[in-house]
Amino acid sequence: MPRPKSTGLPKEEVERLLHTRLLDVASEVFLELGYEAASTAVIAARSHSSKRALYSRFPSKEDLFLAVIDYRTSKIADKVTVLFQNGQSIRPLLSQIATELLGVLLSDEHVALMRLVYTQALQFPKAAQYLTERGPDRGIVNLAAHLKKQMSSGTLVAGDALLAAQQFAGLLIGDLIHRAMLGIAVPRSQKLLDARATSAVDAFLKIYGKA
Repeated sequence: MPRPKSTGLPKEEVERLLHTRLLDVASEVFLELGYEAASTAVIAARSHSSKRALYSRFPSKEDLFLAVIDYRTSKIADKVTVLFQNGQSIRPLLSQIATELLGVLLSDEHVALMRLVYTQALQFPKAAQYLTERGPDRGIVNLAAHLKKQMSSGTLVAGDALLAAQQFAGLLIGDLIHRAMLGIAVPRSQKLLDARATSAVDAFLKIYGKA
């Protein structure tokens, strides 16, 4: 990956670009070689950095892997957060969230990251915990906060917002990630993903929607 140009940029922006480049390269190396075979030397070389510069930001390979998990899951969370800010009515909002989540969670890169964390779960339980907390747990909490507002305003039937968010995720995802991780066929075309999203939203609003 080419070194980002920093001439004329503020120091903070240069640092942000360097940090992002390291995480992008680290992601590529971890997914390509696996956690055990990946080395900080390879990551530093591919990012045109030094091991010293790498360790100044990430003291260990373990810290770097956790940072990669946070980086990749944060990108998913950020995309959904933007949707919450669009001020749409509940059905189109949930439909957009559903379509966005299905696309990214079933992507080859995300499934590969899930497989990698699962294979390291016993040797590196903190990574599994981190992926759970920064990924699905964070997503559920954020969705629950929005659903709670909709319940308070009367748009949705009042209830346990956290449970409602969990139920929506269950209706949407079901066993798809499990199947994808095992290499079993899952919906891939946009038509099939849209149909899955619509079905989940319809089922959810039959429970919580108001006529």
